[in-house]
Amino acid sequence: MLALASLLNRQGLLAADAVLPHATGIANPLAPRSSHFSAKAKSVIFLFMQGGPSHIDTFDPKPLLAKLDGQPLPASATQGLQLQFTKSDAAVHGCKQTFSKCGQSGIEIADNYPRLQTCADDLAVVRSCYHDSFNHSPAQYMLNTGSARMGRPSPRSPVRHAG
Repeated sequence: MLALASLLNRQGLLAADAVLPHATGIANPLAPRSSHFSAKAKSVIFLFMQGGPSHIDTFDPKPLLAKLDGQPLPASATQGLQLQFTKSDAAVHGCKQTFSKCGQSGIEIADNYPRLQTCADDLAVVRSCYHDSFNHSPAQYMLNTGSARMGRPSPRSPVRHAG
């Protein structure tokens, strides 16, 4: 049934609010939902820069982290966790950057990006993403696929080509 639904959907023969198999009356949780507000953006550029600068060094100042720089990691940070790459006696490393509140929005941007600071009101900085993992890979899998385990496909989205 899932394969048939997928084929019908590709051909535009399946309604967007189709019901799930074996669950009559339950709307498809993956179907697009209407927004609370009308869309203002005509397009979005999502940059995922593996190996790019850290959020802590660009848009996300952490004053407590800077205050604890060089001190041993607090026991409460690792309590009850089995960490693969972090030793219990590791030192905390804070950000060395200074930040300024920029534009009318007041987005904090590191001072080593002066040109970017002039565009602050044209940026959308998302700070609501959260994951329990200390390791980068599971959090990256979650961001791109919705699952913290490797091997899951990423959701398909329509790709538009200029031409």
